[in-house]
Amino acid sequence: MFQHFLITRFNLRKKDWQTSKYNKQVLTDTWMENRLALFEDYCFSSLQAQTEQNFTWLVFFDTTTPDRFRSVITRLEQTFSQFTPIYIDGMDEFLPQSRKQIAQRLTQPYVITSRLDNDDSLHQDYIKEVQSHFAEQQFMAIDFVDGFTLQVEPQVRFAKRSHVHNPFLSLIEKADEIRTVWFLERHGQWSEIKALIPVRAKPMWMSVIHMENKVNTFLGFDNIPWNTIAAFHLKPEIEQALAQKRLPFEAWKAQSLKNKLKTLWKVNFKLLKRCLMK
Repeated sequence: MFQHFLITRFNLRKKDWQTSKYNKQVLTDTWMENRLALFEDYCFSSLQAQTEQNFTWLVFFDTTTPDRFRSVITRLEQTFSQFTPIYIDGMDEFLPQSRKQIAQRLTQPYVITSRLDNDDSLHQDYIKEVQSHFAEQQFMAIDFVDGFTLQVEPQVRFAKRSHVHNPFLSLIEKADEIRTVWFLERHGQWSEIKALIPVRAKPMWMSVIHMENKVNTFLGFDNIPWNTIAAFHLKPEIEQALAQKRLPFEAWKAQSLKNKLKTLWKVNFKLLKRCLMK
């Protein structure tokens, strides 16, 4: 009845994206090397480990990607059949090409699209849980409000994170006029869309905080057992190295409380606002 597509942007050229939040230049060879490493260590491995493998992962790279990086991408493609790299001419081509690539592969009357950033991770049951909400909806978004966050540098911290209208949204829709979950470029814009189901108490995602993030900062809270991270299937050597460097909770306990109070206020306010939309 449906086909499920994950959609990820990678190194697409964009006029207003020149630096990271620390004013480091992006889309350079150094940036690409670091981003591919993050991709393999945190993102790619979590998709390979999905308990439900009935999906296609469309990952959009820029046509200017050098051959030495294309060889890495080809290697990944050969190890995971769901991973489908597509080369396009900059960010302006992203949305029309997303729709075109899906339309070319369609054989079913319904489409599920999920958004995923190239440096984040998904819980091993993410695909299964998204698909469990399918009920032949004409247009309905699924928003897993609760997740985790992992700061990997300059300090290592692993904690809870809750975020309404987050970057891990999925959209169920009829296949006769595909919009995709990316038709609103900024995930926060989903606050204006009524057709959305917030799902609580199922932490299905993990945002990864590192030095090259454009805007993300660590907003985690609570002391979470480290073995919880196993469901995200990071590369074993990466997980082991992070565990050894993890900052003791007592060292950031005050910030945890501050983050928790701020997060709960924002989440409850947004969910109340959403209830009043109905």
